[in-house]
Amino acid sequence: MTANPPTPASPPPAPPASAEPPAAATASTRRRLDPLAPVAFVVAAGIGITALHHPRVGMWVAAGGLAGAALLRLVLRERDAGSLVVRIRRIDVVVLAGLAIALGVLATVTPFPSGSG
Repeated sequence: MTANPPTPASPPPAPPASAEPPAAATASTRRRLDPLAPVAFVVAAGIGITALHHPRVGMWVAAGGLAGAALLRLVLRERDAGSLVVRIRRIDVVVLAGLAIALGVLATVTPFPSGSG
């Protein structure tokens, strides 16, 4: 007599294809825009404006982007702040605000040719 090999257990039945995932699971897996993206866009716009022979305006736009980054880092929770989180909140805010102030001061005191800015 030959012995039949044991048959593997059948997998459990799959849920129907039309079943919707629970609302909580959908909300938690939704991707959010990283706060660094709009900040980088504003700073890049400031650099572009500066390159188009409007240095004072461009520097103020870039300084505004950095100030916005400092404000976002200050008010957002660590998990919501995304790529703006580098160190502890206090240091991140001080560095970003310091850069924004420094760039604003430079935009104000730098003498540009009379036809620009």
